[in-house]
Amino acid sequence: MMRTKNLVLGCMLLAVLLGAACNDGGDDKPDVGGTKQDLLNRAYIVSLESDEITVIDLNKMEIMARIPSYGVANHMGELNGDYTKFYVDSSKSDKTMVIDVEHFKKVGEIETGKHPTHLSLSLDKSLMAVALEEENAIAFIDTKTDTVKKKLPGFYLPHFMRFSPEGRYGYVANLEAHHITRVDLRTLEIDKEIVMDGFKGSPNPDMAPNEGGFGDCQINQEGMLFAAHSKTGQVLAYDTLTQEKKAEIKVGLKPWIVYADHPFLNVPMTHLVPNFGSRDVSMIDGLHAALAGAERLPGDEEAYGVNYNSESPSIAYVMNRVRKDVAMVDITQGKLLKRIEVGGNTETASTTADGKWIVAAVSSANKVVVIDAKLGTIAHIFNNVGKYPWSVTIPRGQNYCH
Repeated sequence: MMRTKNLVLGCMLLAVLLGAACNDGGDDKPDVGGTKQDLLNRAYIVSLESDEITVIDLNKMEIMARIPSYGVANHMGELNGDYTKFYVDSSKSDKTMVIDVEHFKKVGEIETGKHPTHLSLSLDKSLMAVALEEENAIAFIDTKTDTVKKKLPGFYLPHFMRFSPEGRYGYVANLEAHHITRVDLRTLEIDKEIVMDGFKGSPNPDMAPNEGGFGDCQINQEGMLFAAHSKTGQVLAYDTLTQEKKAEIKVGLKPWIVYADHPFLNVPMTHLVPNFGSRDVSMIDGLHAALAGAERLPGDEEAYGVNYNSESPSIAYVMNRVRKDVAMVDITQGKLLKRIEVGGNTETASTTADGKWIVAAVSSANKVVVIDAKLGTIAHIFNNVGKYPWSVTIPRGQNYCH
């Protein structure tokens, strides 16, 4: 989440204003309702400053529903295993809302705990892990009964849970500690802490105040976990298959997240790391993490997201908040190709499962832009998408939050 709403990557190249096929999508569509659609071809937009969930039909490129969640300061959403329910964390009401996305209505609310933010679905689809930032705990929701199965304390501003490829362990990034916490999903108990060199682990951990720890701990398709440590400017690499710490890789100042988790098999194992302090983006070779150095792309502060795609697998898109653009970069050459002006600060985005579209929330403009991943041009614009659209979720796509 990070308390400041940050986002940008920079480079000394010309800004490019791209033509767009504009589609408001909201003027002639009913706010709620509609017939049953292909559940896989949708984007769900969660707004921070209004309660509605905006549903975009990606086949027709139109807004198909606006669903009131009755949440306050909604942070992000995640789908259940069959894509029929959408769970939305309402941070200021301490609840997780349950939305029926077949009938476009809220069907429940779960008292999860203090300040729920990020959600992630276990690989067996049975549990939704919810980070409770002000309770320093993880709530595990049973997705069949929509009840809290267990609330597990022992974290330090937990920021996300990610899952090892075999599904046995969940790994939690602590934003205010110097370690990653491992949870055994069979017992729902903490069983290990992976500590940065030079720092103590529990029971007397060295704390990392002012969000000096880990923003996320994403795991790539080879089972390698990468977690950027803000205080030291290093990336912890841990093999979740052999359960071995492999390296601490020096990157830039105050790195945010290593974007390593995506569904695209043809994308090179090169992961980008936005560095807030040095205002650049580092590149890590994901195939040889133990040996990798880091190459750097010139940049700017506050780049909150990186999106990959299978249409142009060597191209990544970096969401920028301060510059109000999206940077198109070649990850094989380490070059910025161009900037796509979007008319506001871009907080997060999601790539569709087929790799064709990048769907980005332009928060300050209350709109969503759809970028053609192959061409690097804006294909559609949706205006009036809630108030401060904050996160994007697409079934089987590349999804993340900040």
